[in-house]
Amino acid sequence: MARRLEKRSARILAIILALIMLGSVFAYVSGKGTREKRETKVNFATIEAIGYLPENSIVYYYNFTEFNALTKKLGKNDALVKQLENLTVQELSYAYRSYLDRRIVEFTHSLEELLVARYGDFEVYFVNENASKVYFAKQTEQKVGNITVKFRGGVAIAEEVHPLVIGYAPLVLSVVEKIEQGKASDYSVYLSRMNETFAFALIIFGNATGSYVRFTQNESPVDFFFQGFRFNETSGNYEKVWGMHFTENYFFYGLNETEKDFEYYYFENFEDGFSVAVMGDKNFTKVLEAKPNVMGLLIKEVEMPKDSG
Repeated sequence: MARRLEKRSARILAIILALIMLGSVFAYVSGKGTREKRETKVNFATIEAIGYLPENSIVYYYNFTEFNALTKKLGKNDALVKQLENLTVQELSYAYRSYLDRRIVEFTHSLEELLVARYGDFEVYFVNENASKVYFAKQTEQKVGNITVKFRGGVAIAEEVHPLVIGYAPLVLSVVEKIEQGKASDYSVYLSRMNETFAFALIIFGNATGSYVRFTQNESPVDFFFQGFRFNETSGNYEKVWGMHFTENYFFYGLNETEKDFEYYYFENFEDGFSVAVMGDKNFTKVLEAKPNVMGLLIKEVEMPKDSG
């Protein structure tokens, strides 16, 4: 009997701790803001921050403002909302035990957007919290051009950038150097062509793209991959958007009705090798499984006939 009560108590404690963690996570993404602002010297769109990142990372983008709006509109039991909630809890539960630990940094405004770049066991975060006051437990600081970077142990933060940059110190320094030099890569240009609001996105770029995006076992002519999810209020459909930059003569192509198991599909191919495809349906499961059609034109060089004369 004592063992049964002990197990039951342990289970109840685990549930309470889980609820506390869930509450602390969503307090950061849905809480009220403050009017106190911090001074910023450089500003750019959160999702376009990838232009300042070192290559070969996996990037996760979360739009908490859009998540909250979709929760109110579609309800907590909606398939997309539940998927976003699971992803958010996993991401922030880890972040608040590491680089965003409240013993290191305290935000005075709820998080509106978060972009996480992962390099093996290390991360760098771009945090949009409405350019509000941030309290960081600074030990040292240094100037990188005109931007001050503060440090505590292996964590660094650049508060004069919006969205602010925080994470593994060497990665933060690398990002701030690129920001200070104004050296944004072409990857941010690709994102600017998808001028829509996404609730969540996965982005892979650089040489690492080929390890995750393959057409065959040995074929991956891609150096940029984007997969984003959103809700189209006009059509009432969930949408998945793919954006890819092909390094060879590949492009998105049409699907016939027997190949298409979702409501609509359209695409656009640009002259510089970048392509965008949109797949939509009222069934979120169908959207999750939807894929565009990719076609390649391989031009083989033909040897000219020899002169017989």
